Amino acid sequence: MTAKHETTETTTETTKVEATATATEAAKSGLAQVETFLKAQLAVAQKRIEELEGEAQKVVKTLESRGQEAAKEAQVLWGKLQAGELLADPRVQELGKKVDAAGTELRKRLDTVQTKVVEAVGVASQAQLKDLNKELAKLSRKVDALLKPVRRVSGAKPSSSPSSPPRA
Repeated sequence: MTAKHETTETTTETTKVEATATATEAAKSGLAQVETFLKAQLAVAQKRIEELEGEAQKVVKTLESRGQEAAKEAQVLWGKLQAGELLADPRVQELGKKVDAAGTELRKRLDTVQTKVVEAVGVASQAQLKDLNKELAKLSRKVDALLKPVRRVSGAKPSSSPSSPPRA
């Protein structure tokens, strides 16, 4: 081989080695940039996580304090209820009046519905039965009053047949 040819091969190899070195350096540089970028993103993410943890701790503390306050209020109300003090509260008394009024209105409506159902079915109501019983008692007294003279007469004279009507 000639010297010129060897120099060209050496130069080509040197160029290849230099290109590979440059590529390696570029890759290392690119990796370094990616690594730097990732580290920066990780740092931002960690900072945000810490902020979120702080906010979450504040929310938990707030909820705990509210829960404790609610438990204290419930305990006070329970004590008042057991002592009967709660019934003295004007708001509770007003509510009781409203409940009583609603109950009265409900009873009236139920009575109306019951009356309509009884009428539709054709069964006598309690009031009608009471009236009928009074009328029956009056009629029974009248019948007894009418039968007294007949009983005296029939008691004085024995009748021949018990099934025959008494003669007046």
